[in-house]
Parts: sequence; C-alpha cells; structure tokens
Amino acid sequence: MALLNLPQMNLKEAGNTLKNQFKGKLKDKLKKEIGKKVASHFVSFWWVYAILLALFLFFYMIASAVSSGQAIAAQVFLSEKFLPPQIYKEDLEKSITDGFGERIHPVTGEKSFHTGLDIGVPVGTPVSSSQDGVVKKVSYPVTSDPESTQNAGIYVEIESSDTELPGTTRYLHLSNALVGVDQIVKKGQIIGLSGNTGRSTGPHLHYELIPQGLEATDPTNFVLFMSQLTDVASEAAFDAMSEIQFTQMDVGDYKSKPMLYISNVYMETAAPTFNETGIILTRDMNTGTVLNSGVGSGGGSGGGSGTVVTVPTQVGVLNSPFFIQWAPYAMQSEITTGVKASVTLAQMALESGWGQFDICNNVFGIKANRSWKGPVCYAGTSEEDDGGTHQITAGFRAYGSFQESFDDHADFFHKNKRYSNMLRMNNPFAIANELQRVTYATDRQYANKLKSIMMNDNLMSLDRDRGIDPSTGEPWRDIPYSGTATLPEGTFGQPSSSAPTVENTSESVTFTFGIEQLYGTYGRQVHRTQVTKPSATPTPSSPTTPGSSSTSPETEEVITYTNMIDPYTGKPIINLENYNNVLNLYQGETQAPSIFVKDIPDAIAVTLESDSGEDLHVARVDFIKGQY
Repeated sequence: MALLNLPQMNLKEAGNTLKNQFKGKLKDKLKKEIGKKVASHFVSFWWVYAILLALFLFFYMIASAVSSGQAIAAQVFLSEKFLPPQIYKEDLEKSITDGFGERIHPVTGEKSFHTGLDIGVPVGTPVSSSQDGVVKKVSYPVTSDPESTQNAGIYVEIESSDTELPGTTRYLHLSNALVGVDQIVKKGQIIGLSGNTGRSTGPHLHYELIPQGLEATDPTNFVLFMSQLTDVASEAAFDAMSEIQFTQMDVGDYKSKPMLYISNVYMETAAPTFNETGIILTRDMNTGTVLNSGVGSGGGSGGGSGTVVTVPTQVGVLNSPFFIQWAPYAMQSEITTGVKASVTLAQMALESGWGQFDICNNVFGIKANRSWKGPVCYAGTSEEDDGGTHQITAGFRAYGSFQESFDDHADFFHKNKRYSNMLRMNNPFAIANELQRVTYATDRQYANKLKSIMMNDNLMSLDRDRGIDPSTGEPWRDIPYSGTATLPEGTFGQPSSSAPTVENTSESVTFTFGIEQLYGTYGRQVHRTQVTKPSATPTPSSPTTPGSSSTSPETEEVITYTNMIDPYTGKPIINLENYNNVLNLYQGETQAPSIFVKDIPDAIAVTLESDSGEDLHVARVDFIKGQY
C-alpha cells in the first residue's frame, strides 16, 4: 500500500517524477516526504518499512501507464486492500456526476455539502464493497422514517475489519441490498444493486468513506487511481467469463443474471498459482453462511479422450491449392497486425475444413460474444470437456464474404485481452499452445492439430521470419503443450499458494474474479384453505338399516402463496431486513425470503504488467475449465 504525494501534473509527468524519486532513495526518503502529509489521514507507518524497490517501480509503472491526458490529484492511494465500489462502468472519473464537497443541491437548489461521490450507473448495476468488513446496517426506508433516512433510499453500511484502514463505507440509493446485518464481506464482494431510491434526480450510486472517529472524507483519491487498473483487468475478465461453462440455477421465483466481481487483488503480496479446477459454493444471501461446496465437472486442463495428434518432426512442402490461394492475405495480415501467417492459415484450414464448410462465411469459428455488434448466425457445433463431446447450438459472427471473416480474425485477437500474451509470442508452436490454453477452441488436441498442419504444409515459410528463430538462426522448435503459458519470470504463479503472504517483488498485479448468481424464493404471504370433498371410504350404516353404507365428507388443506411487496419500491422482497421491515403491514402467516448464491470465488485471473515503463497491458488471462 502507498500514499503518494505528488504535485498537480499529468500522469506521464508524474511517472517521470516517481521514477527519479524512487530509484536509490527508498525508505528514509519516502518516510520524510510522506510523514508530513500522512497525519491528516488514517494510514499508519507500519507499511513504510515493508515496501521494496520493486514495488516502488511498480507504482511508477502504474503512474506512467495510465493515459497522459488525465490529471492526478495531490494525493494518490494505492492498495490491494481498497477497491472501487463497482467494475461495470469504465472510466469511473468520467462517471462521477457529483463530487465531494460544497455544491448547489440538485433538488433543493440550496448550498449544501456533499459527503460522498455520485457515480452515474444504470439501475441494477452490481455494487461491490471497497474493503473487507462487517455489514453494520441495511436500510429499507418506510414513510415513518426520518426524512434523512428516506432521502438515502436503500443503503448498506460496512465497517472495515482492517485495523490499518479503520472506518466505514456507505452505499446509498440502491435498488436492492444483497447482504444482511452482521454478515462478513470481502472487498470486491457484491453487496447490492444500484438504483434510484430516496431523494435522487437519476440512477446513481452515492458512495461515502468515513475514517474511524472522523467525518466523511473525499474518497476520490482512494478509488480513482485503482479504478484505472480494474478497468483494464475487468475488460479481460468479462471476455473470459463468456468462455466459462456456468450453468445457471433455475430454482424458485427469483433468479439473477450471473454477475462478475473481484475476489482478490495481488499487488503487495504475491499471487498464488491459478487452479483451473474451480470451487463452487452455495451461500445463504442474507447471512453469508456457506451451505455446501464442490468442484466443477471439468477438472482442469489436459486429459480428455480421443486420438492423440502427433506433430511431424520433418517439415513438408507448401503445395496445397487452399494455402496458395489464401497465403497472400495471411502474409499481408501479418505485416499489418503481427499475427503470424502460418497460424492464421492453419486455423482457417482447421476451422473451415480447408474451405469446404463455413457458418455464414465465418471460416475461423469465432462466436458472437457480448462485444460483437454485427450480424449473428446460429448453427450446431461441438464442445469438448472432461465429460466428453457435446453438441450445442451457438451464435457465430456472420460475414458477407470469406474476406470479411479473414479481416476480422486478427482484429478479434487484438480486441480480446486474453490473447495479449499470445500476440507477444514469436514461436508459432508456442502460439498454437496459447490458443488452446485460453480455449480458442475446446478441442483437447487443438494445439497439436495446428502444429501438424503448419509442419505438413510448411506454412512457417510464409511468415516474415521464414520460420527461423532470429536468436539462434535455427528453425523454430516445437514446445509440447502442457496447459500452461510460457511467461517472463516473476509473473502469475510465483510463489505457490502455500505461501500467499509472500511479498510481490515483480512489476505486476493480478486480479482474480468470481462469478455468482442469486436464486430462490421471495418473501411470501401464506394462504391456507380447507377444501371439503366427498370420502370414497364406506362407513357402517346405522343398526336400523343393516347392509347399507354412506360416505362422510373429508377436508383437505390447500396452501397457496402470494409474493410480499415492499410498498416503498413496489417490488417483491428478497432481503431479510426488508422482510422484517414490512411484516407489520401483513396480516396472517408469512414466509421469509429464501435466497441463495451460487458462487465460484476464483473463476478468472488477470495479470497486468508493464515492460520497461511502457503502457500497462494484460500479460495473462486464466480461467476455470469444465462445467460449473
């Protein structure tokens, strides 16, 4: 963690200042220059002695990597212990509709003091806790509440459990709260959905930071700079989320969409090794209690069934009419985009059966995910996991011609962050491995099939380096697929998870993301009705009429339910605090909401790094494999 005091300047200038300041000056210099300023904040000096030169350079990397067109405030706070309150709206700085401090109130038109930040986000946007802590209050206003309570709308208040960062954060104007009082929450955990409740002129989140024993302080410097990092990591995580086979729960009356959240940040501490086998948790939404857990059916990379494809050891000859036809396009694409011609042609051949079939001119099998805004064509395809091969129907990008598909192929790699590591590779065999590792296709032999095509048809001769490793002067050598990426030292995976508190000495930061979905039953009013029906069982007749029989009526209880509605919001009730708040409005028997959370806490890992102070980029994206 660091509190960096810098003069008003753009980020590039700040980066140069930090670089010169941090090199060779270290602890004493930092303590002297920061000491005068820290007294006005709630951060103690324990951390000063723990920061190493590598971490200083990392902060420099962050400062120099963010857009030079933005200005930074006089003080910047960076810590893996403190996150922005949401990740669904990029450019948090541009989303702030009202800042901290003196203002003209948008409703009353009078001068007032604004105690937080207003962040303009659509109703229903997931809102996350900024810190580890305990939920101290969940407020659902009613008409009898004081005006100040009604003005805040639905809100959650969380007390920090970090002794070095004590205080409270508040999240106002929500459309619903997804936690209960006394529940323990982690930073990044989704605690509610944004809304427009209370006194509000439009959908937004009002976010407050109140240090222990003090009044509300300006949270801008605590969330704004870190949001630059979360923007980069989240973009890659949302893309990877579409590749995870997350089975949605359909139980009860209430069901949310799957929601992405930050489950951990490794900036000061080293990231553990990523486990491709995810853990599934079921939690009670209102208490946070974990009810059970398990693992996905996928179980990680490697394995699988089917014939193993071997990579030829001798290069073949380029004589295929298919490759000769498309070679000029692939070679030109490599010049303009950097994507190797050999890899492009091998993928095209494999995905289209050497041009014999396509899905609406899509010859690279690229699916239409959330980022695609063009036409879509639906077709059957096969997906493979440890449970075998399954036939599914999926949406694919549709094109007007093969040429359009070809042009979009390289653009797809550049726009999707999980291919960032691949784009920095030069060895075509390593590129093939990376395409399988990040699941361009679920075929367990995908890398070997690409390599076999490249070798048999001598496609490397079309690459700009003509298939020669410039560092050795020899042809590129095959790297057997192992399910892991080849990365520079000091990135994700070192040290192991057995020592998660080891200090991060690399110029990288890793975010892990979880996926959760809420489902269950609303708070309900219970209606019991006694229904009378004839009995089919004969009963003895009276002695005066021997031999005759009659039937006696039976009653049966029929139970029906109606959802309880909060008159303040007009919506059914999922939160226990909300349920207790409106109980006095209902007569008779009621049933509390029973809402559960299907949660995969560490589904995705995104590592960011900077090479020699260049722009911050995604170095690696990992995500769980299999059915969840």
